This record gives sequence, structure tokens and C-alpha cells, in this order.
Amino acid sequence: MLVFCYLRKESDEYAKSYKYLEKENINIQKEVKYLKNKNKKLEDEKETLISYINTILKAIKNFFRHLLQIDNEKVKEITTNEIKDYYDNEDFEKDDVYDIAINTTKEEELFEYADIDKLYTKENNYDDYEI
Repeated sequence: MLVFCYLRKESDEYAKSYKYLEKENINIQKEVKYLKNKNKKLEDEKETLISYINTILKAIKNFFRHLLQIDNEKVKEITTNEIKDYYDNEDFEKDDVYDIAINTTKEEELFEYADIDKLYTKENNYDDYEI
């Protein structure tokens, strides 16, 4: 009878432990679902921000190109320094510098700075790109 009481007590403790673990598992599953939804929202927000940043960078490249095409040497010099800063900060790549500087009076200086060969060609024609 003593053994039976002991086994009964052990069985009740295991049952309680099992129920506790079951509830804990349900709570963890709810938390995982919440975190997955939150992660999805953050991923979507990240993609939106990346797209927004790329749109802004495209507008900046277009603006820089227009500044390099005007006749004011001081503006061209300031713009050239800004382009170099963007390149140094890795906001612009060689293709970006190429697109901005090609056929401007600052082409040679910027090509040299970004180590762009005079015979540099992009995978696509320059004419296919609108800045």
C-alpha cells in the first residue's frame, strides 16, 4: 500500500509537470508565432527602406550629373568632392561614378579617383541608363 501511495504521488507530480510543460510549450509557440510576424513586418519595412534609399541615391546621382554639366567651375569642384565622398563611403560604386562623370569635364578626375579605366564598359550600354 505504501508503494502504491508513493507511485500515485510520483504519477501526480509527473502529470502536473507534464501539464506545466504543455502550457509552457503553448506559450512558447505563441511567442514564436508573434516573433515570426514581427520579423516579417521588419523584413517588409527593411525592403521598403532599401527601395526608398535607392530612389534617393538615384536622385542624388541625377542631381550630381546635372551639376557637373553646368558651366560653374566652383559648383563642379564641390560636386566632384561630394561624389568622391559618396564613393569613399561606398554609397556609390564604379558604375555610379561612371554614370555621373561620363562626358563631363570632371570625367578624367573622377575616373582616376574611382580607378575606372578609360576603356571601362558596363555590362549594358551607357545609353540604356537614365540617370
